[in-house]
Amino acid sequence: MIRVGVDVGPLHGPITGVGRAVDGMVRQLRQQTSVELTEYVVSFRAKLHENTQKLPFPAGLSIKSWGQRDFPPAGPFFKGIQLVHGMNYVVPPTKLPRVVTVYDCWALLNPAQCSSITNDAMKALRRAIQTEAVVHASSHATAATLRELFPTARIEMIYLGAPERRSASSRKTRPDALSAMGDAPFIVAIGTVEKRKNYPRLVEAFALAAHENSDLQLVIAGSAGDDSDLLQQAVDSLSPKMAERVHLIGRVTDDNIGWLYQQAAAMAYPSLDEGFGFPLLEAMSANLPIVGSTLGSIPEVSGTAAILVDPFDVSALAEALTNVVTNSELRIKLQSAGATQFQSFSWEKTAQQLVNLYNDLVN
Repeated sequence: MIRVGVDVGPLHGPITGVGRAVDGMVRQLRQQTSVELTEYVVSFRAKLHENTQKLPFPAGLSIKSWGQRDFPPAGPFFKGIQLVHGMNYVVPPTKLPRVVTVYDCWALLNPAQCSSITNDAMKALRRAIQTEAVVHASSHATAATLRELFPTARIEMIYLGAPERRSASSRKTRPDALSAMGDAPFIVAIGTVEKRKNYPRLVEAFALAAHENSDLQLVIAGSAGDDSDLLQQAVDSLSPKMAERVHLIGRVTDDNIGWLYQQAAAMAYPSLDEGFGFPLLEAMSANLPIVGSTLGSIPEVSGTAAILVDPFDVSALAEALTNVVTNSELRIKLQSAGATQFQSFSWEKTAQQLVNLYNDLVN
């Protein structure tokens, strides 16, 4: 039995893509008979879930400090633990074997486009890797970039699992913000409005495609982020009639997401970088055709279930959007490929490969 400390901080608060990754890994690791988890959160004041241990440090200050030195010391709080796994880019300094999960390298490569908090986390990540933490990368694309950045580090690629399929009877609710849209066909994009999501170019491409599809709409659902202003500017630059066909509806509920996947004509995922991409698999499970990017992990996760285009080429993106909406033969081909590709990812496989890594580091 290996006793592993795992960081469940992303499960305390609004659940993002990282939170869903952590939830999937932890849920399945709990079922492994060869592993005993101690779930911890770095926080001075957070209210914790049951059976969660607190590392009683101010999270922001601690992460900033860990980018420079081994203070505050985490070792005393890991008594009886044999290995520590930081599942959100940061793992505390300790003499125990350590694993740190890295989903994508956007922040490592683009510090000028990231917040000071994110950059502090990347400094802590760099120092952890330089002090022999083993890196769990969630895709081959992320692993390849990490090997370029840290040529002497040990990088292990282990895919994440697929989200649970939504049952036909699961609750699906139209977002209130779309009440006036009626039954018009729409393309959906889901994810926080970050620069790497490339939403302003998506709006430009949609405007080109929409000229040939008079009823087509674009729905972007995601929390405000570092590209919200530029996205709004992109919409404002359109003609008034075209701008009315772009719906920025912000963060939505899980029931809303179910409705969007069920009703959309296609999903757009033109990101400049992704470490995995749960929306890709969610779209596949909903039988939804995908237009994706050639960058990051998108090609390997989507396989042949998406039309892939250069995300900087607005014209190519517009053409792909038009094709996926109007070409029924292409839609059927993508849907069939998606049903097969979805089966390639499972949390059981993820957990077993993590356990194998833990065994290798401890024994």
